[in-house]
Order: sequence, then structure tokens, then C-alpha cells
Amino acid sequence: MNLHLIDDEKFFDPFVEKLEALGLLENNLFVVRDCGPLKFIRRSDLIYGRFCDKLLIGDTRKYKKVFIHCLTSEMHDWILQNEFNELNWMIWGKDLYTSDLVDFPLYEKLTKDLVRKVNNQRFAFNFGYWNPKNVIRRAGMAKTYSKIDYVLTWIEPEYKYAIKHIKGLKAKHENFAYMFEYDVEVLRAKFVERGCQAKKKVNEMKCVLGNSGVAANNHLDALQKIKHAHLKEILIPVSYGNAKYTTLLKREIETRYTDRRIAYLDKFMSFSDYIDFFDRYDIFISNSIRPIGMGNIWMAFIMGKLVFMNTDNFMYPYLRSLGLQVYDINQIDSLEVILKAVNFRQNSDTAVQFLSKAKIDHMYLNLFSKDTSIYNQIV
Repeated sequence: MNLHLIDDEKFFDPFVEKLEALGLLENNLFVVRDCGPLKFIRRSDLIYGRFCDKLLIGDTRKYKKVFIHCLTSEMHDWILQNEFNELNWMIWGKDLYTSDLVDFPLYEKLTKDLVRKVNNQRFAFNFGYWNPKNVIRRAGMAKTYSKIDYVLTWIEPEYKYAIKHIKGLKAKHENFAYMFEYDVEVLRAKFVERGCQAKKKVNEMKCVLGNSGVAANNHLDALQKIKHAHLKEILIPVSYGNAKYTTLLKREIETRYTDRRIAYLDKFMSFSDYIDFFDRYDIFISNSIRPIGMGNIWMAFIMGKLVFMNTDNFMYPYLRSLGLQVYDINQIDSLEVILKAVNFRQNSDTAVQFLSKAKIDHMYLNLFSKDTSIYNQIV
């Protein structure tokens, strides 16, 4: 039996429904770390219990594998207090790049200044990182991370970063990805051969900038980089994220930019509605330094959109190594040239192959089956 420690997040339903489709539910128990009312999980029938009920989990050595979905700093003490046959850490991003235990450089110049205002600080650095409690935790961090057997992420450079920067982490790597709420083939059906885009004038093209109202998107710096690209519309999704940051971001944009090309998506949409909405745009821009909004990037590739990224994000060279044509955000002034060179069909094919149902099935059977011989039979 495997034990999963999860948060009340929207990823849970497609994840467990994938396990259900593969006949793997009976081998996996799900315990929610949140002890309040569930806000995002619909499949509450599959929840075994809550983390605050310590007696419910019992001796952790009775589980074949324990999976921690997002290793927050609060979990460190629990890891130290228990022993495991096999401990797995599923990296989310916030438990690595924005945690108070790793000081990852997130912000470019203009965003640093904005974050300082958001936090009412004179300097834009991670105060949580220097919190005395977390300084003490970091002192014992090596012992905590040495107990982890596997780091689970589909982003290999992310695993390498964790191994390099986290003291005591010697874990092996396993590929893992949460399910898209829509099958990749549904996104693929939205794909239209984009040869017509080459005939489209730049001032007729519309872009989506970032994935949320989270400062790591470096919105202001991105707008500075693309200000000479005469796009018809720049849409900034802010339906979730840091409310104070979003308010100050809008205020700053109003001060800096007087044109009406910049718009905001404030309304939270269902995934199916967002796909239809996203399909109205031609370009997706990510100016983050850490991996963020990867779902939007994959959607853009599959649906035949142009993708521009910050080259300081280690996902940029990784995606290019897969054969995907992704472009430096600083090259956006060369849109006309890029439109003649990009192969939208090839990008879509490559992304679909990377996220194929067969590949995900293979991955899940390997990780969550009671008998790994099932996995070996389909290799």
C-alpha cells in the first residue's frame, strides 16, 4: 500500500481519476494535509483522512511507498520523526524555488522593486529565508533530505538543480507529471495549421503574458522587453495569485503605459473555457526565471502558438533540446522573420509525443502499481 500526503488542490481530481482508470486506486491511500473544509477537491469519496489525525496514518514503515506532494517546510519535522521504506518527493515549484529553505533568484529589476512595495520592505530579498526558525531548520536540512529516496519531476534540470543546491539530498530521479484536465488529444484537436499566421501582420497578433498574478512572472520587466513589438493586444491573466501584487502591478502599468493594448483576465475560468479563450491568442510569453505556467506553454505548443521565454529559465534550453522551437523574449521584435521560420506542426507533434497518454500510463504504472511486474510487461 502507498500513502500520499496531498494539499486541497485542483490537481487531485485528474490525478486520482487517472489512477482509477488504470485500476490503481486500491493500492493508494490519500491523506489531505489541510484540516478545514475542502475547497478544490471534488472526489472527497477517495480521501482516506486528514493529516491532523496522527493516529490515522500510524507507523509509516507499513507503507511500501510514501509520496509527499509538495514538500513544504512544515513537513520537515514530520520526516525527521518517522522512518520509511521508500520516501518520494513530488516537486511543485513553490517547495523548491519560493520556499524559505532555498534562496532562488526569482525577480528581475522592475519586479524586485514592485515586490519590495508589496512586502513593505526596503530591500527585495527573501526575509523568510533568514527567519531564525528557518535558519535552524536549514541547519538540520541535510538529515531531512537524506531520507528522501526519489525526487519526482518530469523536468530533469529541476531535479539537477535540487541535487546541486540542497544539502543532503542524494535521491534518485523518477519522471512524474500530473494529468492535464483535458486529454492532450483534445488540445490537439484545437490545432489548426498555422501557415496563415505567416501572412498575419504583427499588429494583428495578440499575446498572453504570464499565467497568473504571481510576481515570479516578472510582468513589468516583460512589458519593458516587448514594448516595441506592435502587438494588437497583451493579455495578463491575474485571476489568481497575490492580490496586493496584482493591484500594485495594474497601478504601475497604468503609470507607465497609456495605450489600451494591455488587458487583464480577472475572471477564473474552468479549464475547458480557458482552452477556448486561450485559442483566440497567437503568442504565449513567459518571462519567469523559475519554471512556472508550464501548462500554458505545453498548450501553446500543442495548439500551434508561438512561445517566447526568458532565457535565464533553465526550461528554455531544455525545451529546445527536445526539438521545440521556443524563442528568446528579447527576439520578439523579429516576429516577422520568426513567423516565416517556425514549424508549428513540428512543435505540436513533439509536444503531443512528450505528453502522450501511453507515456503517462507507463509512468503511473511504474510508480503506483502494487506489482511493478505490470510495468515491466509493457516496457
